Amino acid sequence: MAEIDPLLARQLRRLGLEDLSEPPDRETWNKVVARISEHYRHVADDRSLLTRSLDLSTNEMGALHRQLLAERDRLRSVVVAIGDALTLFHDAANSQVEPSMPLEVTSTISTAKRRFASKLSELLSLGSAGVGDAGAGDAGARADAAGSDEAINEVRVQLVALGDRLVQLLYDTAERASLKKQLEVARAVQQMLVPGDDVIERRSLRLASHFQPAAECGGDWWTFHDLPDGKLLTVIGDVTGHGISSAIITGAAKAACDVARTFGGEALSAEQVLRLMNCSIFEAGKQRYLMTCAACIFDPEARSLTVANAGHPFPYLVRNNTVRQIASQGSPLGAASSAEYTSSTVLLEGGDALLWFTDGVTECENEASEQFSERRLRALFQSVATCAPEEARDAIVAAVTRFRGDRSLDDDMTLVVARVL
Repeated sequence: MAEIDPLLARQLRRLGLEDLSEPPDRETWNKVVARISEHYRHVADDRSLLTRSLDLSTNEMGALHRQLLAERDRLRSVVVAIGDALTLFHDAANSQVEPSMPLEVTSTISTAKRRFASKLSELLSLGSAGVGDAGAGDAGARADAAGSDEAINEVRVQLVALGDRLVQLLYDTAERASLKKQLEVARAVQQMLVPGDDVIERRSLRLASHFQPAAECGGDWWTFHDLPDGKLLTVIGDVTGHGISSAIITGAAKAACDVARTFGGEALSAEQVLRLMNCSIFEAGKQRYLMTCAACIFDPEARSLTVANAGHPFPYLVRNNTVRQIASQGSPLGAASSAEYTSSTVLLEGGDALLWFTDGVTECENEASEQFSERRLRALFQSVATCAPEEARDAIVAAVTRFRGDRSLDDDMTLVVARVL
């Protein structure tokens, strides 16, 4: 009889089969078959488990391989983008013309370039050392390889971070340049929408104005027009929001005002001016932009002032050292396609002082975030109402400037002072 495998012999002995020269009885044989069948099931289960493990390992290796390829492609793209960006910033920094980006940006890029070059030199030297020492022993080669891998990983992380930073710098630079151009255009438009004369004198009325745009352009404007019958139209407004869009809405309002006074003739009223401006701003702003506005008509013959208001701060009238507001209600321009406005008319006397202003004056804040407020403005205007309009204007501007301190303007500041002669 051939030699039996020791494991099988041990299993048979456990089943009571010491002598294998004689066949076993039926019960013992059934036990043997059952034990062999159980062993085969265990072998089949182990083979199935091994197969599943191999499948999972294959899938994981495939995923890792795809991830590695994606990392390689991304790293290659980052390196190419960095090279292009470094060239662009280097050319801008060394150009003979004025660079289009801030000095701190070019300085940051130059520093990043030097650090990047230094790290690459370190990487190359580590790689060369690893190749040269490979024959010195497996332990040294493994140490060099580990150091090289660590350096490569560090450079990869720095490359990704540097690429992200460069992209952000490019976006920030383009955004600043675009914003600067928008503000320049908006400010130029605003300057064209306000009268250039410092002091304006007409029959029985003398006016002095102040217009100060904020660091970020807003939508303040004011204008005056001589009407055919010797009357004087004054309009002051403030568009919501900032930037070029608000300046465009302001231009549309000014154009509508010009159309109204050109074709209105002697029958032109302050309410008609606001209605026409409302239609124009509603169409141009699509209810995203609104304007507060006060339109006034001074009649030198009747010595009267008619005021129509569209949500704007009420003008002040000072007479005999007493301050009052010329109130007239109305919704802001552009809130609805059509709107009706009413007017208030006051009779004026020689020596009366008038003040129109935007909320950039009263809402101007100091370093403690406290507003100048209408209360301060009323008291201040009351104290300077007997002065010439230009002197009263200068006093108000100086007081607001002192109150503001070193804090920059958050909104445009516009005011018009008038005195009845």
